[in-house]
Amino acid sequence: MLRKQLAAAIGKEVTPADFAAYMRFHYRKLFHEAFLPKPLCFSVRRSETHSPEGTLSIEEEVVGAGGDSNIKSPIVTMVASAAESAPMSFPLSASTNVTFAGERHLHAWLSHQFSGESGCQLSLVTRARQFSSMLVLIGRVSSATTFDPKYAAIIQNKDELTIPLNLSTIPTPKEFKDAIESLSPEQQAFAKAFRAMQLESTLFGVLVVQIKPQLEQVLNLADDSLTKEIKLTQDLMQLFIKYQIPSDLLSFDASSGEADLVNPTAAERLDQVKGHVRAMHEMIEKAKQEEIQERQQEVLYHDPFADEQKEYKQSHAKGAVRGAAMKSRQALSIGSRMVPQSAMVGGMVAEACAAPVLCSMPVPAPPPGGAPPPAAPAPPAPAQPSPTPTQTPPHPSQVADQAGSVGATSGTRDYTQVPLQMDQQFEKLDTDNSLRPTIINPADRWTKQSQKALLAKAETSYLSKTEQKQEREAAFDLLDALTKSGALPLTHASLHVVIAATHCFDKTVTETVIQNNVNPIAKVEPWLQR
Repeated sequence: MLRKQLAAAIGKEVTPADFAAYMRFHYRKLFHEAFLPKPLCFSVRRSETHSPEGTLSIEEEVVGAGGDSNIKSPIVTMVASAAESAPMSFPLSASTNVTFAGERHLHAWLSHQFSGESGCQLSLVTRARQFSSMLVLIGRVSSATTFDPKYAAIIQNKDELTIPLNLSTIPTPKEFKDAIESLSPEQQAFAKAFRAMQLESTLFGVLVVQIKPQLEQVLNLADDSLTKEIKLTQDLMQLFIKYQIPSDLLSFDASSGEADLVNPTAAERLDQVKGHVRAMHEMIEKAKQEEIQERQQEVLYHDPFADEQKEYKQSHAKGAVRGAAMKSRQALSIGSRMVPQSAMVGGMVAEACAAPVLCSMPVPAPPPGGAPPPAAPAPPAPAQPSPTPTQTPPHPSQVADQAGSVGATSGTRDYTQVPLQMDQQFEKLDTDNSLRPTIINPADRWTKQSQKALLAKAETSYLSKTEQKQEREAAFDLLDALTKSGALPLTHASLHVVIAATHCFDKTVTETVIQNNVNPIAKVEPWLQR
């Protein structure tokens, strides 16, 4: 009776998705505007005066709700940001570490789960604008000064990379304490050490690196030099990623050239880099031509008569066509009377009679060894000489693929201490033993939407573990070139750290209200205020 009465009063059976939608509505009434949770959607840009390179967001797809709630929208989090912080680093390889500085954002997200169902599915979505590019690294914050990336990708030219996120909870502090109470001290120490690792795993990190400012730095160019140099930027990225050309071969050098440049202008620096890129493309093109010729020579070495067989077949085909024409002409001029070839005198008549004789003779197939049949009569010479390996048409040049903050702080903050502090607060204040730390992990299958050309239609592809590894290697190769193997720091980067918790109810929303006589809104609200 109470269930029907409650459903009649609301007009529907309340689902976890409906409860999450209400909490987003409730935030606007609960918080002051300065502390209001904000959507986790950030524009990647060099400064406020520059257009964004793209966007980074964590979006939720609400399951089980109708209307506009079926459209993906960014999750709302409480965020603390720092504009300038002490440098952090991450390993690029076993011997190379890359240092980065820039913005830091700590996001706190509270999820709700009823009877094991949360009603939403999260995805990390990165989008790049046309003629824009950026690097995205995903991993964990392992210490106060270290970021550990597990995945990486290059996002450029209207790419959209969607990475589903899996959520897994660990026991509440009280549940953990009750479970190890009867264990030996050694066993308790082992369980506590393992839980400490699990708590640090709740620090989900996303590092976004802007490519153009770093290209200008590694090539010794002035600021904003590559903002409008679209083709040059694409060519540079291709040389770094595909051919792994060292940046020293392309960067501006005041001592290079006919005369030393004492005070070079931005245009002079850019022109020199363009010349280096042009010379590098010419060298690559020449190397391709030489490789093609070497391959053709290898074919001739293994099959010396390959060209002769090809020339013989082409000549025979032309002779057959010419003989048929001559035969028809002879039939019109002579009629049905056959003239013996030995009795004919004169070049034109003899040729006209000889052609049908040659065409009527069977042509044996070339032997398996590759040599042409010796007994076959020589056909008429072709009008144009056959191409030789040195006359290979030029290979086309390689073209590049077209493809607010709350509580701002200063200084360095050790994000690895945040999960421990939250765990202590959960143990102290969670009287219902229902708030669980949550680990965020990328799913196995990613989705990437990209355009191969400017006017081509967008294509959707799915990235498995193999493709994810290839994306990571390409991104790390580019980072190695942009930083000169760690010698240069990344100056235009932003780190987003997401820490999540889940408020779990054993029953559904309706059963929690009816059977337990509990208002879940009142249970969630104190945690938001704290």
